[in-house]
Amino acid sequence: MTLTPATAPSAPGDELLAEAARVTAADPLDAAYLEGLCREIDGRIVRGDVMIGILPVQAYEVLLRGYLAAARAGRTDVWVSLGRRLLDLPVAQPPAWPSPHPFPTSGNDVLDAALRCFAEAAGHGNRQGAYLFAAVGREAVDRVGRYALTLLEPLRADDPTGEARYWSGIVHYLLGEGEAAVAYHRQAAEAGNADAMFELHVLHDTGDMVARDEAAARQWLLRAAEREHPRALYNVAAMYASGRGFPRDEAVAASWYERAANAGNPRATATLGVMYLLGSGVPTDPARAAEWLDRAEAQGFDVDGWLDQLGMRRPS
Repeated sequence: MTLTPATAPSAPGDELLAEAARVTAADPLDAAYLEGLCREIDGRIVRGDVMIGILPVQAYEVLLRGYLAAARAGRTDVWVSLGRRLLDLPVAQPPAWPSPHPFPTSGNDVLDAALRCFAEAAGHGNRQGAYLFAAVGREAVDRVGRYALTLLEPLRADDPTGEARYWSGIVHYLLGEGEAAVAYHRQAAEAGNADAMFELHVLHDTGDMVARDEAAARQWLLRAAEREHPRALYNVAAMYASGRGFPRDEAVAASWYERAANAGNPRATATLGVMYLLGSGVPTDPARAAEWLDRAEAQGFDVDGWLDQLGMRRPS
């Protein structure tokens, strides 16, 4: 039976790696079965099995080789997974393969391999591949940005969420092309894209690429916040807390910080914990403060380091 990714076996670590290595080398290659094995390995790596010794470190190489073989055999969505893992795992020498989607190099072998994966995915019609190429290549050389625009161009014609135009705006901004950046962000925002709305807020608030306009900045911020954009919600909260742009009101600020925390903003979560510690805009409640601070830590925020900077300690 050919297993799909959803039905890959659950096997002890060594057996799983041996089976993935065997299937990778097989001819003909069962690409769907191999993808399922690799996704099982991937999940175990993410779970921390290599860190605690359940899987050997060879799991990284087996995973990358398996993903590459499955992707080249037609499992085109796997290119995205391979690109992500090249960026996440300790890769000394990334794999190489002949590609019909060449592009200018960034000067970093691992980054180049990841970008090639995203370009492969985009070349097979995977929109996420094009967006990841733009996102990952944003700090690379200008030539990579230009190539990102060629990947995004065909996606803009059918772009109901505005995401292709949002990323086009980001790339044009990084290339120093303010007029095009603002135009694409406006188009994306009008399509309902909250990320583009937030970018327009930042641009108008700072006067970067456009004339500084506090009223327009506030309008775009509120539109993004209405769509539960985590950074927009945090900024609204901070403005109410400081009295900048909105009347100073710590209780209202606390309600916005809670919305931002629930939307996944870890700094908002930590800030709410401190507000409960101090009784700022909310009743003093060390137990609730501890809950919010623990939640911020679970979201990846350095709570102890931040409290140390503030001269504070966690509630006991």
